[in-house]
Amino acid sequence: MTENELFSNKASNVYEIYSKILDLLKEVGPFEIEYKKTSIHLLNKSSFGGVHPKKNWLDFNLVTNHQIEHEKITKIEQVSKNRIHNNFRFHSVDDLNQEFVFLLKESYQLMS
Repeated sequence: MTENELFSNKASNVYEIYSKILDLLKEVGPFEIEYKKTSIHLLNKSSFGGVHPKKNWLDFNLVTNHQIEHEKITKIEQVSKNRIHNNFRFHSVDDLNQEFVFLLKESYQLMS
């Protein structure tokens, strides 16, 4: 699967959000992008973020070692003793506030 295929038939805001997240990450450090069948994994040695493009929004799964309290969280899943998937739902680039940026950096560092 390619980036273009994952974002085809999606509203333009969905790609804008993804693109903004990548820009924010470039300021944090080097990372790899792995394209899957229905998602994109962001890696720093291990996966710290999962991008799930939907028709009108973007779900972003942030991997942490603790549960996150945030207004954009739609689902939290504990996958192992020290790994929790925190699912954010973003409808606009304006949803990517400083608190999210801090959490993104924290997750990135956790997986290094």
